[in-house]
Amino acid sequence: MFDFLQSYFSEHRKFPLIREVQAGCEISSYKSALDRLNALERKGYIKRTPNKHRGIRIVRHAAASPLPVKATPLETAGERTAV
Repeated sequence: MFDFLQSYFSEHRKFPLIREVQAGCEISSYKSALDRLNALERKGYIKRTPNKHRGIRIVRHAAASPLPVKATPLETAGERTAV
C-alpha cells in the first residue's frame, strides 16, 4: 500500500482518496483500506489530516528508514544461527 501511495503521488502530484487506495490496492472493502492506512500512520510512514478530502501525506520513505529487525532468542544468547 505504501508503494501505491508513492507511485500515485508521483504520477498525479496529489494523494489518493481512500476509495482510490481501495481500488488501486485491490482491497475488498473501504474499512480494510482505512485500517491499513491507520496502521501506516501508527508506524509513522504517513500522516492523515482529519476531515480532509485528500488528507494523506508521506512522512518518511520506506527505503530511507528500514523497520528495525528483532534478534532471535538464539542470537541474543550469543549463538549464531545458520543462514
